[in-house]
Amino acid sequence: MERKPGKWGMLAAASLLAVALAACSGQPSADSEAKADEATEQQSAAKNEETAMMNNIELSAMIGVVRDRVEFKVDELEPDSDVRLIWPKVTGRHVTEDNYVYVGPEFEEEDMTLLEGKSDAEGKWSGSFEVPEGFGGDYTVYVADKDGKIGQTAFTVHPTFTMEPESGPAGTEITIKMEGLGWSTYARNWQLTYDNAYTGFVSAIATEGTAEAKIRASGPVGQHAIRLRTGYLGSPYINWKQSPYTDKPEPDFLFEVTDGETNVENRVEDIPEIAGGVNMPELKQAKGVDVMLDKEAGTVGESVTLSASGLAADSEVELVWNTMKGNRVSGLGFAEEETVLDKIQADADGSLTYDFEVPDDLGGIPHRIDLKSGDEVVGQAYFRILPSIVSMEPKSGPVGTKIEVTINGGGWTEFDNAYYLTYDNAFSGYMCSFNSQGNLTFDLIATGEPGHHMIDLYPGIYQQKDKDTDMTIVPQLTYSTDHPGSAMPAIRMAFEVTEE
Repeated sequence: MERKPGKWGMLAAASLLAVALAACSGQPSADSEAKADEATEQQSAAKNEETAMMNNIELSAMIGVVRDRVEFKVDELEPDSDVRLIWPKVTGRHVTEDNYVYVGPEFEEEDMTLLEGKSDAEGKWSGSFEVPEGFGGDYTVYVADKDGKIGQTAFTVHPTFTMEPESGPAGTEITIKMEGLGWSTYARNWQLTYDNAYTGFVSAIATEGTAEAKIRASGPVGQHAIRLRTGYLGSPYINWKQSPYTDKPEPDFLFEVTDGETNVENRVEDIPEIAGGVNMPELKQAKGVDVMLDKEAGTVGESVTLSASGLAADSEVELVWNTMKGNRVSGLGFAEEETVLDKIQADADGSLTYDFEVPDDLGGIPHRIDLKSGDEVVGQAYFRILPSIVSMEPKSGPVGTKIEVTINGGGWTEFDNAYYLTYDNAFSGYMCSFNSQGNLTFDLIATGEPGHHMIDLYPGIYQQKDKDTDMTIVPQLTYSTDHPGSAMPAIRMAFEVTEE
């Protein structure tokens, strides 16, 4: 989804629509002719307004990066008048429907004042401004007076990339930080390769061009090549210099794998704090009822305590666990199902406490727990199941060893029902957890030189309604800062290849 159409685009569309309606009706009516004439006049006025815009801004540079200082000179202004520089700020967001459908990215533009000043007696104004933090890409910088925009010029913001650290043993976490990633179709997604093998994509849609990608160092001692290239179709665009957009940077890094050891213990990362954007429906509580859990999230089998107060004295309450069951591929669909965890009697004060183990069920967005008295829901709470590593066997062996892995807590929505696997930073495939009710069981074959080899599972996007840029069925390396859904963590494992 692109930026919403501006005044010119909407007027042009209105004019074409009026003409089309007249053509379809045979002999045009006086009313349709009048509307067409009005639309044409508005279109002409907008065109004249755009034509009248002066090119009266001179910049010290036409290309830069975020926080660059750019000098400007403006002439042909009204003498001694209040003026300002305007920057068209773009904001982005991930659009979802019903908390399980991923529509795609959406962007909006709003004018932002960069600087205010006053023209001199000759109608000139000069100064400098700092390139704002935000999306990169092509921008039009405007000068405006009290009546609106009167002049313009072009400026391009290029993205920047940094990598840290630059060396470390296999398993070292490598963070690539980006600023000024673009919002447009061809500048939005960047694809990362490690030693010429595809790893995954990076984006900064909901974070206005700023994001972090996390991978782990892998391979034998020595230097390893990390490259980032644009690619809106879901893979790197290799010969981009022969494309219509040849002015992009080409980030290349060398990471040196050194001798030594780092933490390669199997683990699920902490839940990302700033990724995701799911807003669950408001919970319903009967008057005076309060329902609490001692934790909002946990792994399968973990102990949870539910407490409630304000219930009817000595009333029997059913604790109902709600979940989704089904799949997207069989044609049978999916629907919400409920299971009664237990029936509990409130005490004479209308309170109860109940301990239960987290069910072996779907992760991702939270499950709803209903407290029912008869047919009436008197209280509700949300609980989220987190991913957990159940087993990985064996943890070492020679080349050709079959490695079997089981994970609980996979999700079901279009943005959290799959994990995407890399082996030594080479994308190997995806796994889906909906049909198996959150369980992910898979195997892979050990390969490579003796030593530790990285097995990483990344969140991503399974389906996408609007695909002007394809972000599906590949690892999203910026999962911790720019994922559309329920902030799923990456899962880190390692296998030690031994001598025969």
